[in-house]
Amino acid sequence: MLDQRYFTMRAHLYEREHNQICTFKLQELEDIWYCSTKNVKRILHELEAQERLVYQPGRGRGNPSTLQFLSPFQSEVDHYVKNCLHYDQLDKAAQLLRLPIPKSWIAKSSSDIRKMFGYQSDTASKDILHAFITRDVMTLDPLRVAISFEAHLLEQLGDALLTYDAQHDVIRPHIAHRYEVDETYQVWTFHLRKSVQFHHREELTSRDVEATLIRVQQGPISTSWMTQEIVNIECQGPYKIVITLSKPNPFFARYMASSNLCILPADTPFDEYEWIGTGPFFMKERTEHKLVLEAFDSYFKERPLLDEVHFYKVSPEVADVVNFTIDSPDLSEPQSKHEIETGFRFLTFNFQQDNIVQQPDFREAIFHLLDMNKMAKALQWENWVEASSFMAHRSEHLPKDSQRIPHLLKKAGYKGETLRLYHLNFERAKREVDWFADEARKYGISFELHPFTFKDFYEKNMDPMIDLIFMGEVSSLDPHLSFLGAFYNDTLLFRRMFPENALTWIDAELEELKKQMDASAREAIMARVEAYIRNHNLLIFQHHPVKTRTFHPLIQNVEFQSFGHFDLTKLWIPN
Repeated sequence: MLDQRYFTMRAHLYEREHNQICTFKLQELEDIWYCSTKNVKRILHELEAQERLVYQPGRGRGNPSTLQFLSPFQSEVDHYVKNCLHYDQLDKAAQLLRLPIPKSWIAKSSSDIRKMFGYQSDTASKDILHAFITRDVMTLDPLRVAISFEAHLLEQLGDALLTYDAQHDVIRPHIAHRYEVDETYQVWTFHLRKSVQFHHREELTSRDVEATLIRVQQGPISTSWMTQEIVNIECQGPYKIVITLSKPNPFFARYMASSNLCILPADTPFDEYEWIGTGPFFMKERTEHKLVLEAFDSYFKERPLLDEVHFYKVSPEVADVVNFTIDSPDLSEPQSKHEIETGFRFLTFNFQQDNIVQQPDFREAIFHLLDMNKMAKALQWENWVEASSFMAHRSEHLPKDSQRIPHLLKKAGYKGETLRLYHLNFERAKREVDWFADEARKYGISFELHPFTFKDFYEKNMDPMIDLIFMGEVSSLDPHLSFLGAFYNDTLLFRRMFPENALTWIDAELEELKKQMDASAREAIMARVEAYIRNHNLLIFQHHPVKTRTFHPLIQNVEFQSFGHFDLTKLWIPN
């Protein structure tokens, strides 16, 4: 604990250090150590006794105190990393790597970090892969998951009745080995596999399916929209369940393939820290900064080839330099795999605000201002795909004309009032919003920038303050189901920000989409909705990110799963 507090303090004070000396106020250490002034002084004296620093209290009330550190911070970081490596103390190293340490130091120690956090084969012949994450796991409750990484984790921990085959755009059996629907598309019958086990070794039956669907129905609209048409659930034996809908819905099978509808045990209250499902991995450990998944030996389909996957939370600087890797003296250079993300980045407006964002001419001015070619050139992007649609294959170039901006602003009646612009608290998002705000300033548009976290996003307390917001939407492997979810899920921004009249029009189109048996007919409706969004500038499309995942060349079967993440069940490392 003392090491952790020391390094937290040094990272916090590092920018103001000069010759290893800096001034500070006790309140700062109270805030970062979460303790009283009395305990701050006690800890400083303990560190002084360890000959790490010299503490000089401030003279007089309110005057800053002084610290003189006895070793350079970088050498201490290097020594600590090597010490953790020697004693195999991964948790302690991960604590250090969560701090805002300069990227160049991490690069220097990256080979040591790779050795520590790479693939390991332990004395019990377990194949363990370590990976980094850069933010908190907010929730793993299937009713509330709305962020892509959490949704990816659901797919490792649980299974739905059916599964979506992206290659052929069809629904396949999964927990249900067979399903039938009557000619009205209202009565759906599912036949369950026998001997499907939950992680607590109980067999899955129709009662578990029933309990799961009832839980979803009683939960938030973010997921319950997929079950709101269910009027009756009948368990006709342990392995057969019949679901009746209030109206025809040919799309219902796709709902039953959603990871948000993964089946949970009826006999155990849901606890996201004691996650019990049927998935290929079970949750072995979950803390604030670490998540461990272990292969489920009794999985009803093919067992994962890895035995464990350990996720450690670290700073973005560390993740940029060291990523998904294993240790090998012969093959030390990581390889990369590029994939266009099944989603897009966008800027949207809060139509719940009674201000200038309601003016179509102002939104059109913002459309011309957000020129992605100019942004990409200024920020020196190498790989990117311009977006005009939810999906890259429907996107095309949208011409921008900056000369129209002054006229549109004048026509809208914009008087230079400051607008609150929200963006994710990530380095890349900061660079994008800084460029955009600088461009806006050239035309007299004033923005007040507000970073937010995924925790803020889930809690929605920021909504009344938002005027404009940058965000992203990521699809699962099923783009048509994800398209519906983007508008029906009230955790996502479209339902939170769009005007009521637009949502009414879009909802009517989505009702038609659900009736279509043919994929091309659904695509046509999706294109119509996107055209409506563009014509009214309800949001401004930016780009489809090109994700680069790095990994050691010995890691085999690197395939992408839903939401652009690696399929952990397929990864393996030859002995």
